[in-house]
Amino acid sequence: MIRQPILRVLLLGSLLLAAVVQSRTLLTADEPAPKAQPKAAGKTDLPAADSQEPQQPPRKPLAPLPALLQQELTGKTALNPEGTVYLDSTRRQLLLRTEVACPDCILEMALVPEGNREHETILRIRSKAFVIHAGLLALGLQPGKPASFSPDFTAPTGPVISITAVWLNDEGQRQQRPLQEWIRSNTHRYHAAAMSGPPPGLELPYKALRWDKFNKEILWYGPMTDVDRDDLLSKWDHEPYQKAIRAFHEAGQSRPMKAEFVFAGSSMFRDEETGREYYQAEGGHLICTSNFPDALLDIREQSSAADGAQSYEGWTERIPAEGTPVILVLQAAAPAKPAAQK
Repeated sequence: MIRQPILRVLLLGSLLLAAVVQSRTLLTADEPAPKAQPKAAGKTDLPAADSQEPQQPPRKPLAPLPALLQQELTGKTALNPEGTVYLDSTRRQLLLRTEVACPDCILEMALVPEGNREHETILRIRSKAFVIHAGLLALGLQPGKPASFSPDFTAPTGPVISITAVWLNDEGQRQQRPLQEWIRSNTHRYHAAAMSGPPPGLELPYKALRWDKFNKEILWYGPMTDVDRDDLLSKWDHEPYQKAIRAFHEAGQSRPMKAEFVFAGSSMFRDEETGREYYQAEGGHLICTSNFPDALLDIREQSSAADGAQSYEGWTERIPAEGTPVILVLQAAAPAKPAAQK
């Protein structure tokens, strides 16, 4: 780590200047992020132009990292006063000191700023968004564009970012897995199928099976076990019903997220009255699993943020307990190898 204060200030200053040049204007470290307005359909939280964050009480210092995790950061350059964003210029990596916020939540993000929508993310970090953006620029990465929704959906673009989670298990052993392996398709949702009527002779609700008489649909909520599937199939031999039960069972299986993360770079919001511009990722969308037009990093596929229809959830059985420190390692993904010539 660079210990001379003046060299550290110069390095950080150069990074932030690069961020300003590349991203037009970034919110400075001592400017509070604007409050968010309510979401509109297909849109995301936008900062309120005339709002200021209330004064927050001093936060407790971060707990010391276990020695094995501290080694991950030793010799790296800290980019913020909190000591949560580190640059490894030799390995061309950005390291984020995070901790588990919610191991069993329906997800819209994988990483948020501390205290911001922690019920919709796996991890939290005590850092401004622009510091992470600046660190990615320092690795020589150029942001693409966030997702757009009008007139049609356009997926976010940008360099593909490999994200690896490093943590210690209960025995104090170092663990390392791609972040995607902590995320699975959302199994906790309603499934519906049009039906002429409910299964004859079966009193509903039965388990999680429901009948919607107004829309003439059978409904099932959440994952369906093999035992539930077989039990339900035995209740009625009607082919559309049989097909629906099998589809509900299939849709409720745990499947890992395959989508890649890209450095979309967020966007700017301009206050028409003051002329000030705000870097919108400060609103909380750091690493997203649902598409937002102000995401710093997003996934390169269409992914819903609609209430009750989010595409992903935390893979609880694979995620360590709340409060567990986790080092995220970000770097440019290796380019795909060209197909072999025949």
